[in-house]
Amino acid sequence: MPEVLGQPPSPRTALFWNGSAWQWALVDAAGNLQVDVIASGLPAGAATAANQALILAQVQAIEDLTHALQSVATDRLRVRGSDQLHSFKGVLALRGVFSLSAPNGSQTTAAVPAGEIWYVTTIVAANLTRAMTQLLISTLHDASEVDIYSETRAIAAGERPSWSGLTILDESDTILAYYIGGQAGDLIILSITGFRMTPEV
Repeated sequence: MPEVLGQPPSPRTALFWNGSAWQWALVDAAGNLQVDVIASGLPAGAATAANQALILAQVQAIEDLTHALQSVATDRLRVRGSDQLHSFKGVLALRGVFSLSAPNGSQTTAAVPAGEIWYVTTIVAANLTRAMTQLLISTLHDASEVDIYSETRAIAAGERPSWSGLTILDESDTILAYYIGGQAGDLIILSITGFRMTPEV
């Protein structure tokens, strides 16, 4: 029988064969057997920390994909720039009745709110009180006035000249109309129609 390595502390000590000699078992102060594992006995693909990290990464990719869905259990997909493809948020239909504040005065529509784009397709303006000699309509974009329509003639009181086309407004933009020939206190109308969009954020 091969020699035991070292001197065992007791004849009752458990011995283990290491391939070339016998060794006694190591225990802690409480008498518990101590075994050091220097090579894993797990099969390939077992739940090691590395494999768990890989699985977590794959699950995260699936979660990222579900975030692209508009809501659970629908087949609608949110795509970057999709709202730039002439999406439809709602109808744009505004009509205001105002009083001119000065001769040849002007009036603006409500401003486009944050988070919207307006596609304006028709504009109607009228002086209900007296005849006008000219109607000017502009887009007020980033505080800069850009003419889009002008009609110069005898425009009867209550007549409603209109413009049809396409002008696009973004946040804080307005439509501006000048009522040439009107007087302070005249009752005027300014209406716009079109549709609303939501810009990509």
